Amino acid sequence: MILASPEYADYQAMLWADLLRVDRDALKAQGAVAMWRWLRAAFAANMPYDRFAREVVSARGSVAGDSPAGFLRVLDKPEVVARSVSQLFLGVRIECAQCHHHPSEKWGQDDYAALAGCFTGLGRKVMPDGSEALLSEAAKDLNHPRTGKPVKARPPGGPPLEGDPLLRREEFAAWMTAPANPFFAKAAVNRVWARYFGRGLVDPVDDLRTTNPSANDELMEALARRFRESGHDLKALAKLIMMSRVYQSAQAPGAGGANFEGATHRLLPAEVLLDAVSQATGVAEDFNGLPAGTRAIRLWDNRMPSYFLQVFGRPVRATVCSCERGDAPSISQALHLMNAPEINAKLRSAGGSAARLAKTGLSPGELADEIYLACLARFPTDEERRAVAGVIGEGATARREGREDALWASLNTREFICNH
Repeated sequence: MILASPEYADYQAMLWADLLRVDRDALKAQGAVAMWRWLRAAFAANMPYDRFAREVVSARGSVAGDSPAGFLRVLDKPEVVARSVSQLFLGVRIECAQCHHHPSEKWGQDDYAALAGCFTGLGRKVMPDGSEALLSEAAKDLNHPRTGKPVKARPPGGPPLEGDPLLRREEFAAWMTAPANPFFAKAAVNRVWARYFGRGLVDPVDDLRTTNPSANDELMEALARRFRESGHDLKALAKLIMMSRVYQSAQAPGAGGANFEGATHRLLPAEVLLDAVSQATGVAEDFNGLPAGTRAIRLWDNRMPSYFLQVFGRPVRATVCSCERGDAPSISQALHLMNAPEINAKLRSAGGSAARLAKTGLSPGELADEIYLACLARFPTDEERRAVAGVIGEGATARREGREDALWASLNTREFICNH
């Protein structure tokens, strides 16, 4: 089952490492790999999402330990922490309220200062080994950016935080994940929905506001309610979505997808596509310094040199916005798949799929079946089988070269490079 596989945890850890800015340059190698380990363990154990969010927001201790402390380490000011947490876990983009109160929006400068005040008690300490640790200090209220008067710390639309100043982040986290919170479950549901459909019920995925309504309010409310009732179980939510009729429906030709008529074609994430190329060709990618056979979705190092990952949209993890990951096809991507020496080397490798199948006694039609099963997870149609058989030809040399050509053609299809 997909949700029980190790790859599920790998993939979710990769996506959340993007959102939580697990950047090797900002955290150093030890901090980045430690946070990746925490993320992967959390998703492997199916940690309830409310607990996951609380641990991120209230993190303390060594950045080099297996914890989410690295996320808060890279955010240098209370204001930056506040708007990042708000966007990630509440779907509320409040940064514009730093300078003005837009007449059609709910949040003003007082809301911005109040939210930032929730994160003023975040201290940092250099440890004897040179690593950094996060600690809680007495939080203080911030001044209104225009009037200069103190604004009592409070979450968006929530009550003032009156508890222990040393535990202000914990108090905020408790409010954030409470069942009565109007944002938390909806923001999570919208993010997971977008992961499987390519577009959230609210789009952009982290911009929930009255002037940006969802495509289906009743569905959003129902999913959020089921998510809360499940104990914030991310796997249960994913299963519910994937078992739905709309997810399993084919998209009608020409349909735009905004009303979720069915599946939409969208480019595979860079790491997933690179792993797919490696699996189809039978040649693992070689990542410098990592064990042979390491999959791209297991890379903790977002700076690992790879032109393939770069050209297919790997993010640099400079923001908490999911929009940083590129998902638009480009000419550079098409040219890379067609002509890159690295791709050709995989196709022609003596230990690869093409060489292995060239040595079998399978007929051209049977080889066509193997190609389609390896690349597209289906059997070819009669027309496709005849076309591949014509490319493969007869004779050992022709069969080897023909198999490489047929495999190359399959890698360059929309069906291979897109999730649909």
